[in-house]
Amino acid sequence: MPTIEFKSVTKKFGKVVGLENASLRISDNEYAVLLGPSGCGKTTLLKSLAGIHALTSGRILVDGKDVTDLPPEERFMGFVFQDYALFPHMTVLQNAMYGPIVRGAPEEQTRKTAHEMLDLVRLSARYDEIPENLSGGMRQRVAVARALTTGSKILLLDEPLSALDAKVRKELRSEMRRMVKELGLTAIHVTHDQEEAMAIADKIVVMRKGGIEQVGSPHEVYANPQTLFVAGFIGEANFFEAYVRRIGKKAYLSTLGRTFLVPEMEEGPYIAVIRPEHIRIKPGSEAKVVSSRSFGAYVMNELDIRGQRVLVRSTEALSGHVGIEIDESKIMLFETPERGLDEALEVD
Repeated sequence: MPTIEFKSVTKKFGKVVGLENASLRISDNEYAVLLGPSGCGKTTLLKSLAGIHALTSGRILVDGKDVTDLPPEERFMGFVFQDYALFPHMTVLQNAMYGPIVRGAPEEQTRKTAHEMLDLVRLSARYDEIPENLSGGMRQRVAVARALTTGSKILLLDEPLSALDAKVRKELRSEMRRMVKELGLTAIHVTHDQEEAMAIADKIVVMRKGGIEQVGSPHEVYANPQTLFVAGFIGEANFFEAYVRRIGKKAYLSTLGRTFLVPEMEEGPYIAVIRPEHIRIKPGSEAKVVSSRSFGAYVMNELDIRGQRVLVRSTEALSGHVGIEIDESKIMLFETPERGLDEALEVD
């Protein structure tokens, strides 16, 4: 099974830095998702692995073998592009067979494999159609089948679901994870959609400005972000100025007009990060409800407390004035950034 390692990889496009000293290890049969805002380097990292971009520096290893200088056709990786890249004049079956045939594979064996892959993506009945007769979701399935027909154990997916509507995206992302696990592949999937990443990934790689901010499971990057950027980019979060004071051997955190006993830590200013679901509503009048937005399964309420915007997640819409209670065990503290909170959170 293929294990992939990026070792201090850098890619420059003239004066523009696409990747900077990025290191990452992806284990065999792992579904890894590269997540981040547009221009953060995730597609550049994927295309460097595929051999489409030549690195400026650093090395890429697959199963311990250095593939940094190999041409794309010698890396044997299945690539699913954002725009499908299907041949419009070819049938579904012909598109699925194209890669191996070009490489000189036997036609009958390739045809048999292509039919198997089309069956896997549930398109075996449409093998004789041309792409324009298929829906967007079906075209993407053909692109996946074509990548799988190569026989590669590495599947690269560059924002494969971004052009599809929400319902089809949810259905197809589950299908892709099923196929990867069923075939024992190692997959790297690029997206800027947090929900998509959380739903399908074994490992999420959060990227920003050409570098890697954090690597971890969906739960880890959400519950234990290592940087303020990750805390702000993954899910909703409240950011409050806070201060820790030491009194004897104890440390006390002050924020939002409240004081909490916290584990031993240095005295000084901090940024407190609190998820909306970790603030509970109770009877009171300290907070004014500014707005409530329903997301079906929950409601996101925006409150005003002494001029401070506070997001609170609840099961129903709030109105008027309310009190709040903070789950102090869920407060995450970060050192106050030298250049300010806005710069620490910015995506560009």
